[in-house]
Amino acid sequence: MNIPEWFQDPRIKDISPAKLTFLLKLAEQIEGKNQKQAMPILFGAVASASRQNLQFTPEEFQLIFEIMKEGKSEAEKQKMDETLQKAQKMMNSRK
Repeated sequence: MNIPEWFQDPRIKDISPAKLTFLLKLAEQIEGKNQKQAMPILFGAVASASRQNLQFTPEEFQLIFEIMKEGKSEAEKQKMDETLQKAQKMMNSRK
């Protein structure tokens, strides 16, 4: 398993190891996929996190996405923002 660069970012040090492991597996699953391919995986991950009793705070979720966007082109960042908005809507609808 390749460990992404963002996983070493010191800003994530306060996120629990269980959440980080979950995110690492998710990152591996969506690596190289476009938004359309990644969305079903993200939706499945939201459900899986819920079953595992993993609840990310909005701040954790935002921080992770900000770190993952670093070094990306503006077009990639925009696509990631769209994906984040869709995922957040889905998470809010499950509450």
